[in-house]
Amino acid sequence: MKPFHTVAIPHEDIKSGALEMSVFAADLWNASRGKGPQEYSNPDVFFRKTYQTDGLKELLETVQKRLEGRGGDSVLQVQTPFGGGKTHSMIALYHKAGEWNAKRVVLVGTVLDKDKTLWGEIERQLTGEIRYLTGRTSPGREALNKVLTTNAPVLILMDELMGYMTKASGVKVEDTTLAEQTLAFMQELSEEASSISGVCALVTLQSSFIEQSSEAAERLLSKLKKTLGRKEKVYAPVKDSEVTKIIRKRLFSTIDERAAEAVVSNLVDYFANQSMLPAGIEKSDYRTRFLDSYPFAPEVIDVLYHRWGSYPEFQRTRGVLRILALVIHSMLKSGNSYISLADFDLDNQELRQELIKFTGSEFNSVIASDITADDSGTVRTNPELGRAYQNLNIATRAAQTIFMYSFSGGREHGATLTDIKRQAAAYDNPAEVISDCLERLKNRLFYLQNTDDKYFFSNKPNLNRIIHTKMENVSSESLKELEEELLKRNISGKRFKTFVGEQSYKDIPDNYDLKLLVLDSVDKQTMIEIVNNRGNSTPRVNRNTIIFLCPGDKTNLEKQMRRKLAIDAIERDDSLELGEMDRKKLKEDTKRISGELDDAIHRVYREIYIPMKDGLLKTDLGVPTYGENKTLDERIFDHLKSESKLVDKLSPMVISIKYLEKSSNLHTEQLWKSHLQTPGEPLLMNRGVLEEAIVEGLKNGLFGLAMENGGGLKLMYFNDRKSAQDTTVPELQFSSVELLLALAKCKELAEKEPGTIYPTDSGDKKVNVTVKDSGVGTSSGTSQPTA
Repeated sequence: MKPFHTVAIPHEDIKSGALEMSVFAADLWNASRGKGPQEYSNPDVFFRKTYQTDGLKELLETVQKRLEGRGGDSVLQVQTPFGGGKTHSMIALYHKAGEWNAKRVVLVGTVLDKDKTLWGEIERQLTGEIRYLTGRTSPGREALNKVLTTNAPVLILMDELMGYMTKASGVKVEDTTLAEQTLAFMQELSEEASSISGVCALVTLQSSFIEQSSEAAERLLSKLKKTLGRKEKVYAPVKDSEVTKIIRKRLFSTIDERAAEAVVSNLVDYFANQSMLPAGIEKSDYRTRFLDSYPFAPEVIDVLYHRWGSYPEFQRTRGVLRILALVIHSMLKSGNSYISLADFDLDNQELRQELIKFTGSEFNSVIASDITADDSGTVRTNPELGRAYQNLNIATRAAQTIFMYSFSGGREHGATLTDIKRQAAAYDNPAEVISDCLERLKNRLFYLQNTDDKYFFSNKPNLNRIIHTKMENVSSESLKELEEELLKRNISGKRFKTFVGEQSYKDIPDNYDLKLLVLDSVDKQTMIEIVNNRGNSTPRVNRNTIIFLCPGDKTNLEKQMRRKLAIDAIERDDSLELGEMDRKKLKEDTKRISGELDDAIHRVYREIYIPMKDGLLKTDLGVPTYGENKTLDERIFDHLKSESKLVDKLSPMVISIKYLEKSSNLHTEQLWKSHLQTPGEPLLMNRGVLEEAIVEGLKNGLFGLAMENGGGLKLMYFNDRKSAQDTTVPELQFSSVELLLALAKCKELAEKEPGTIYPTDSGDKKVNVTVKDSGVGTSSGTSQPTA
């Protein structure tokens, strides 16, 4: 579809960006003196950009009829809301009266000095001097009649009269005030104007008292209305149904109605197909409304004119024009086929400042933190909605829509899901993405509220903001305590002797137990010191009994822990006034985050380090598989087993080949201690693993068992598979005199008389298992069993 600015052509001042906001502030006084923007001072430009409403046409006809002596009302009051077109109507009359060859008097209450009088100014503007209507006392009907009759036809325009009346109330005139004298004069003027053909007086008053600042001003206004009410006729130049036409005429030079109809038809069909039409409105009716407001979506005018326009300070038509002019200019480089509330770019400072004049400056920070800042929840949500929506900024469009729906001088505020979809959805894309987007925004934004199925922004922090503030105040000590609690909860202690949160890891006992040390960060120097030493200076003997578990990146884990602690703090804080929905959400979050934290611990604590002769070996535990219900130590056990770094069952062939293939004997105590003391050896779950392997090897005849006795050897057990000897293996002692014998040596001893102690042959090769003191991470390392 065609870009809107090629269908509805903006005026040059809007396209060029040279537009000053003052052009929307009609000023009768400057216009009457040929000053100010051409839009008001130049009659041709003025009428070219003015949509003549039915009310304005009627007003012009009435005044023209009166000035031409063909009857009609002599005193007229133009009554509108603030910014509703009253001054614009008076400028139209001023220019037309010139065409009708009538003399014109312009009295603007906010300009007229309190030392001057209305009657004096009327005569001065008509004749160039003040001769008959002098003094501060109302001149009376006779003198006024003479001046008006002599100069007819005359149009007297009185704008912002209350501005003058308020000032005049402070000027003493004998026992009265100038304001009271002015009231008397207005009575005389209304009576004389009705009796003189060709004289018409037009006065602007507000439809409410909101522009006045005091009770005294309200009393004056009431008296003035009562005085004029005897002769006046009230005109309202703008009907609500005409607002869109006024706006289009003022902002666009031409609109291609045929092209507009094509765009609107496509859009309305899309809205209908996506079930986005407003509730209770027929498709044909909505199409008509859209055609009337194009290039704006109908809701743009409705929200600005009725919701924002209900603010006392918002100048209705004038205010809408100012805002829309900024929006149009900001979108001239876009390819958008129409303008919706989602297109109100809140990152545009000029537009933002125009809006927060009515919402309050505190919404500057609300907009930044929730919608426009790079780290805001809205900006972070944009790229998460799928590749198809990457460049559409759906989250930003949804948030800007909600913001524009959020404000009203009355009670009405907020947007439904359908409202948001209709404004923020991208043509030819499924609108359901908006639902996903809103769920994400609800969980991220700090000032977004959701009640009674409506979304709106307020300056009151929502539950997200309260949680965020509490998260910022969580102490490092609380985080450490929770982390240790989570670790202990996820470690059974059945596989290893586990140490979590130790003040000094150097105090880890130096014993035969396989130990799991959980560190809060990867510190290789500390790990090496723990392996090599117990305490400050005592060398550790059993260096191959330690497994280290360390975390990877803890950023997300810490964030989740902060949230958990923040929620706990909120539930304990009785001073917070939380609604039922917030309380329910807290309970749901508590339940959800508890499970998430257990999962996070498993995902973060996955780096395993085990001692090697030349340092530390790192292995990655990986993330748990879906549905796995194992503790951390169980997963570590399974992982190290799968990588052959830890054994809970040892094949006797390993002992036979590794230690006895080239050696005649091996002390069982040395074999056990070599696994405990030599980094790089397979980690044995316990001594029973080695014992089972030795017993199985003895029963299978892979090697024999002997005891040293008085410098000789006594064969304790050997299964040669030939004799029917007792297969009961003696209980292993793992002592310094207990040996495993190679098969050949066993056969040699078995051929001699049983029970004989045989001298040890100095020529026999013997496995000498030693552990050097150089430690882990040094150049020499720990020796392997050697022949």
